[in-house]
Amino acid sequence: MVLRLLIPLLMVVVGVGVAAADLPKTAGTVNHCLDCHPLHYPERGSCTDCHRGFAGTKRLNIAHQGLLAARYVAFTLPEHPLAVSGRQLLKDYACRRCHRSGNQGNLLAADLDLAQQTRRPEELEESIRNPVLFMPEFHFYESQRIALVNAILEGGQTVPPPEQEQPTVVHFEGAEVTREFQFEKHCGGCHRALTARFGGLGHGLIGPNLSGIFSEFYPQSFGDEQQRWTVENLEKWLKNPRKVRPFAQMPPLELKQDEFERICAELQHIPPE
Repeated sequence: MVLRLLIPLLMVVVGVGVAAADLPKTAGTVNHCLDCHPLHYPERGSCTDCHRGFAGTKRLNIAHQGLLAARYVAFTLPEHPLAVSGRQLLKDYACRRCHRSGNQGNLLAADLDLAQQTRRPEELEESIRNPVLFMPEFHFYESQRIALVNAILEGGQTVPPPEQEQPTVVHFEGAEVTREFQFEKHCGGCHRALTARFGGLGHGLIGPNLSGIFSEFYPQSFGDEQQRWTVENLEKWLKNPRKVRPFAQMPPLELKQDEFERICAELQHIPPE
């Protein structure tokens, strides 16, 4: 009780000037966060509403359990520049072509809505900085990585039960492909793609990553009018890329009809007949 009375008095002395009624509390207990940290955004409730952790104890190892650093809580302020930037980066770089975030996207790789429940924000940022096999090297700046982590945390605030199974295919560097895929044969030298049925295909880094190419989450980059990639559009592109985009560097690719259909089946996650 004495501590609760002393905190607002001390804050007035140092110039903060916040009334005792404005001090955020946690479950009716004293907010010990204020023993060390100045109060900000009092209208948003308790410190733990944004930063998580546990405010009802002075034991730092307990109080800081699951604590979110300030740079990772911009998502709690929807109009914060980091929150706005993160949402735009998530869209511009088509993260949902492989991941689910905000209950939207393909499940070709980790579900970001669920990953944040078992991974610290620092780990999420590191996974963006140092991507795993088959994840593109985006070379984001630190500020971009922090913005993306904020977008991931924002998307997973309310996570419904998953509607489909999580990806279970594990990829190893240098592993040999034991089955003949038309994508590997004709496209894999320049491109890579994650597929739900066959896992990762291809090994090239010259061309763009084609994971989820036929889905709504893939960048609309076909032609000058920025159209979606469909089976028909892919066929036009392969027959004569420069007819679609005059300065395209990719040469035409001659394929038999059954070879083209097999490639589309592998990319669409439909087993070939």
